[in-house]
Amino acid sequence: MLRDSSDIKYFALACDVLCDASRINTWILYALQHNVRKLFLALCGLLDAYTFPPCLFNCDSLEDLTLEMSHSTQKMGRVLKLPRSVCFSSLKSLYLKYVTFEGDYSAKQLFSGCLVLENLTLALCKWENVEAVCISAPMLRNLTIYETENRDNCQKLIFGTSLQSFIYIGGLLSDYCFYDSTSLIKAYFDVGCGSFITERATRHRGDAYRANKLLRGLSHVKNLALTPYTLKVLTYAEEFIACLPVFPNLIHLEFHAEPMDFAFGTLLRLLQNLPCLSSLAFAEGICLSTYFEKTDWRLAPVPPCFTTRLKTINICNFCGTEGELHVVKNLLKDATTLEKMVISCSLVKFSVGSGRQKEVREQLLMLPRGSISCVIEIS
Repeated sequence: MLRDSSDIKYFALACDVLCDASRINTWILYALQHNVRKLFLALCGLLDAYTFPPCLFNCDSLEDLTLEMSHSTQKMGRVLKLPRSVCFSSLKSLYLKYVTFEGDYSAKQLFSGCLVLENLTLALCKWENVEAVCISAPMLRNLTIYETENRDNCQKLIFGTSLQSFIYIGGLLSDYCFYDSTSLIKAYFDVGCGSFITERATRHRGDAYRANKLLRGLSHVKNLALTPYTLKVLTYAEEFIACLPVFPNLIHLEFHAEPMDFAFGTLLRLLQNLPCLSSLAFAEGICLSTYFEKTDWRLAPVPPCFTTRLKTINICNFCGTEGELHVVKNLLKDATTLEKMVISCSLVKFSVGSGRQKEVREQLLMLPRGSISCVIEIS
């Protein structure tokens, strides 16, 4: 195989390096010499002295590169050592996992060397040696960041002149600054989700500050997905609830990971700042935690979009509780421009053909509607 002179479209290597660094680099060099276009490297057991072949970071044929670097089965990141020159003239997709950057210059060197980069994923990377990093690939369209709970105090500066999609999942322990992100179409912002994220016993004002700052950076987005816990973080500094950013272009808002509690005041405050919202979805359902304490909950004041723009509401995992029915009643009453409400019942709570499901269905269809043209679809 090593004597084959034909070009390689895709080359994947996943192994423990240990003391076989020279053999590993021989394979990598073989792929590079044969104009590999897509390269996947998942290397475990890396020693501190290990370095990739320098020509890897100046490969003209590479269009898609994945680097996973870990010291052991504990997935401890290893330092990525770069040559003096980095230039990926054709690289469009870069995926880095368990990578530790040497310093500010190293991080800048890597990202500035990706001239036509369109897709970037940073998964569980460590920035402890970096004070600030600038991600400014001029053609970058999709940026995904997964972070651990390790606080690194690295400021991430994102210049998104072409950015269309942004995904963040992590503990929000770093500062994020967006510049010129008006092209953003969709974003997913999840604080506190995933097996590596746990709710800390004590939260600080800094967490709320960083969440508010990141939301401001996403304020031009058209489609936004959040988790309820993301909104909860803002309550660690009450003043940030009062000054949530306005999202002038947002047309679709969706909540994931857990049911959205309508007793949570931050939700109503956010809805007040979405003048163009036409679609609202709850992927994990809704609830009203205060229903049995106070049964007169209502949307007050009614968000402006409910009477001007809102067309559809989608509620999944509906369980038919009194609190849920009360929320739906108020949504139907106040959303005077609503055209359709789609409710998907929980398969766990309702068995097929159960009398309870029929009863809840009848209750829903009998609810008064502020919009005479509104249709309720129940499945």
